[in-house]
Amino acid sequence: MKKALLAVTLFCSVITGFAKEIHDEEIELVDNSVVIDRITNSDIELTLPSLIFTFKEVEVKLKFINPNHTKLQLNKGKISFIINGEDKELVFVNGEASFVQKFDTNKTLSIFTEDFSYNTTVTAYPLWAFLVPIGFIVLWILKRMMRKK
Repeated sequence: MKKALLAVTLFCSVITGFAKEIHDEEIELVDNSVVIDRITNSDIELTLPSLIFTFKEVEVKLKFINPNHTKLQLNKGKISFIINGEDKELVFVNGEASFVQKFDTNKTLSIFTEDFSYNTTVTAYPLWAFLVPIGFIVLWILKRMMRKK
């Protein structure tokens, strides 16, 4: 009976040691490239035009600093954003995407996804700020033409 108990104990310890070696090998074989990174503020650059008018749509550009970001590869270039409270899915080509935004009533822009957030208040010039200087220039030209006659 003692020999049988010793044989079972040795057999169990060998199997346990063998299983531990297999488990350790599996852990070592994990490839770090499959780790999916979350999108953060340091991953995306956002570009807005310097001059924004309320009557015109503006193209807002988003660009991944690393165009091979794991989220882009996993989602085939499609990332969902919350833009001013609305869900929008943007398609990134070579790490770049854009969308149009109009700043008629709401002068704020807020963009969220995962750990990325962007909030800003833009200065959007109204239509009269565009037309009044042009009107003054036309009047000045007409006045100069009248003086020459």
